[in-house]
Amino acid sequence: MELRGQNKQHDFNTEIVRYDSKNLPWPTEVKRKVQLLRDYYDEFILYCDKQFEIFISQLHKRKWSKNTVIIISSDHGESFEHDYYLHKPTHLYEQVTHIPLIIKEHDQTMGQVIDDIVEQIDIPATILGLADIPAPSWMEGRSLLPLMRNSELPAKTAIAMSLYKNVPTEPIKKGIIAAWEGDYKLIHYLDNNKSLLFNLKKDPDELTNLFEKEPVIGQRP
Repeated sequence: MELRGQNKQHDFNTEIVRYDSKNLPWPTEVKRKVQLLRDYYDEFILYCDKQFEIFISQLHKRKWSKNTVIIISSDHGESFEHDYYLHKPTHLYEQVTHIPLIIKEHDQTMGQVIDDIVEQIDIPATILGLADIPAPSWMEGRSLLPLMRNSELPAKTAIAMSLYKNVPTEPIKKGIIAAWEGDYKLIHYLDNNKSLLFNLKKDPDELTNLFEKEPVIGQRP
């Protein structure tokens, strides 16, 4: 299939959004189109990677990397699965919430992969820690320096939220909250009081809802 122009792209998006807005499963033809859009997305990611490579090479060339801390992250991911397209505030599956966090210190020569769940709210405190500046008491996040120094941090539940428009003077009633603890992830929909529970170690694609099968974990305060 050959695509020409942005109008064709717009038609794709309109058709997919029509199914998303009604929470309808994607038919085979829509799935095929979504896969094509995912290929476009992957191509754009490769382009961004190349531009970042050029940026880093310029840092080295100008000798600015010797006193520069580099942090790479993202505000969200994009979904092409679960019959859910892009990152509209409809779901909090891993495709949207599992984002990169890469930190390189100015004198770092060896890399490591840290398999801990952390939050973006931890980034400001980490920056202050790298600068040897104490984090203020009101700061919610915590420095990730212990993890970067091959130490440990106390276990802590990670939280993500996607809230809809709520009445400012009333309790929040519309939106989605996700919580990670150990191997488990809970997604709770405030609108209809529906919960999904996944064991990400055994079910990384979030296909099997365990909320009814494991109520002790799913309903733990």
